[in-house]
This record gives sequence, C-alpha cells and structure tokens, in this order.
Amino acid sequence: MMFSAFCPTHDSTILMTRRNVTGFVNTDHGPVLQWRCNCGHEGVLDRTGSTPTTPAPAPAAPAFS
Repeated sequence: MMFSAFCPTHDSTILMTRRNVTGFVNTDHGPVLQWRCNCGHEGVLDRTGSTPTTPAPAPAAPAFS
C-alpha cells in the first residue's frame, strides 16, 4: 500500500507506505487514515484523500507496530 499526503514541514506532497500509517478509524462520515511522516509531522486523510474537517477519534488499539 502506498499513498500520498501533503506534509507542511516539507511543504510538499510526500509518498508514504503502510509504515507511515498510525491508525485507521471508521467514522460516521467514512474512513479516516491517520499517518506520520518520516519527519515526525502527523496528519489525517479522509475517504476523499483530503484532510477531514472534523478531527478523527483516537484508535482503540494500535493498527500497526
């Protein structure tokens, strides 16, 4: 799995792998992917690939280790 997300620290869109995923939450508005860039910046992506307008709840358990 690979995905891209905008990292404001890099001021660029960064290509990431499953190792960058810190959580995955199903919300009432669809799935939300939580990620951490290699530089340490954290963000979220909604089902459309953009940052959701409402923050995602914390995952119940770590998705990946």
